This record gives sequence, C-alpha cells and structure tokens, in this order.
Amino acid sequence: MKTFMRRPVAVPYSVYPQREDLPDPNVLPVPGGYYIYSTNHGQVNVPVLFSRDLEHFQVLGDAMPVLPRWARRGLTWAPDVTAASGEYRLYFTARLRRTQYQVIGVATSRSPQGPFTATKRPLVRMLELGGAIDPAVHTSERGTSYLYWKNDGNAAGQQTWLWGAELTQDGLGLASAPVPLLSASETWEHNLVEAPQVIEEGGIYHLLYSCADFGNESYAVGHAWGDHPLGPFTKTCDAPILSSYGEVAGPGHSHAFRTESGEWRLAYHGWEAGRCGYPHGRRSLHLAPLHFGRDGVRVGLEHLV
Repeated sequence: MKTFMRRPVAVPYSVYPQREDLPDPNVLPVPGGYYIYSTNHGQVNVPVLFSRDLEHFQVLGDAMPVLPRWARRGLTWAPDVTAASGEYRLYFTARLRRTQYQVIGVATSRSPQGPFTATKRPLVRMLELGGAIDPAVHTSERGTSYLYWKNDGNAAGQQTWLWGAELTQDGLGLASAPVPLLSASETWEHNLVEAPQVIEEGGIYHLLYSCADFGNESYAVGHAWGDHPLGPFTKTCDAPILSSYGEVAGPGHSHAFRTESGEWRLAYHGWEAGRCGYPHGRRSLHLAPLHFGRDGVRVGLEHLV
C-alpha cells in the first residue's frame, strides 16, 4: 500500500449539539459504551461525557478537577485516555507555570471517569522547540506503547514537527529518545502539522494528523503510512483526507477508534461554516466511518445511522 487516491471531502454528520463546544475530542471505548474527553471548557479542566450509542450523551463533569502544581489553570488541552494494567492513563497538555509554553503531562485513575491524579513533573517539555502539545498513545499488537505529539513551534516562531517515542512499561516515562516523524511539506498544510495519532490496521501503521490553522476553514486532516510505529512515515495523497464540507468548516484534531462491533470511526471537531473562531464559534463533535482499502484510507461518504 504505497499509492493512495486523492480524497478531498466527506459528508459525515454532527452527533453533539453545535451550540456545545467539544474541541479536540478523544473517544475511549469501554464495555457498554464510550467515554468522550475534550479540551478544557470554562472551569472544567478535562470535560468528560459518556454515551452508550454515540447518539445520546451524558455530561459527567471534570475528569481531572485538580491540576498538578506545575500546571497553570485554564489551558488544559487535547486529552488522550488509554486503558492499561487495570488502570487508566490520561495524557494531557497544560501550561507550564512561569513560562509561556505548553507541555505534556500524564495522570492515572482507577476509573475512566476519573478523578485522574497527575504526576509531579511533566512527561514531555521540549521548551527549546516551543513546548509540546497534542499527546496520543498507540499500543501495538505486541503490547508496546508509544507516545506521539507535536512540538509547539508555531508558538515560538519555529517549525512544527510530529514526534514519537516508546513509553516505559508503566506509561509514565519515555523509554526511547524522541524521533521526528514528519513536518509540513504540502501547500494545503499551511506550514503547520499537529494532533498526531497512529493506528494499526492490516499490518500497516497509519499516521493521522491535522494541519493548517485550527481557527479557520483551512484546518484539515492528513494521512501518512509506515511499517513501524516510529516510521519512517510517507504521506500518501495530494490532498487532505478530510477538509471543510457543507456546513462544517475546518474539521480536524481527529481521533480514530473501533466501535463495539469492530468498525472504525473517526471523531473530530468542526466549526459551523461562517462562524469560525472564538468567541462566536463553537467546535462541535462529529463522527464518520473510516475505511481502509487498497486505495488507502477514506473518511466515509455515507451518513451514520
């Protein structure tokens, strides 16, 4: 699988009311339903919802009501929750006190609802590269876990890269040096890449990532593939696999997951067309089928029912 078809648009649908802000969604499947986490909203550090059917949602509150001492309140972004060894680990972005930079932390809980308790120090800093944001974890079929993230170079006038590293067995540290995976090289990426996620399907590692400006209609989702969780990764098409369509503008910061029946779904946020950016706009939750085939990865055209 080394050549992929151009995939310009998709026609999914909104599953959470557009008046509700749920940016940078992360979905954790559990027996009997799904937990959904998002970037901070108001006084809630890590909003968490639960759904049995991905159509009806119950707001549960704050998965991490108490931030670690090193984190400044109000800037807790892009959570990623994974289950491992009888506990749950929350990887998150937060502002490092006494700096202007975001860094990545990790917290643990016995329940997916929380409360999660963070470690005393950040997991990834990269202050010399503008900080680190957008963590995501992939656990290979062999049981080895890897962390992926972006150096927040655009916050410091530097280039942005996607990075990966193997995690220690307890998931609380890095077991290998960070590896640069890819940076912006295509016109439609607008010199910025972020929000990486690696998933494994058919013996191939698929890297999904977002690009361009999250605050307008240029935001989109790209795709690359590799034979190893840490690459090298090769971009596979001359356009994003998901970009603005219909009434949805700037779809991105996606998270792929399997449903209870084993089908792949892609969760992502999107602005309402003509209402991009805060304070007037909201990034609502959307879902779409995710298909794998000889022509690569495709975001489903059909509506979910």
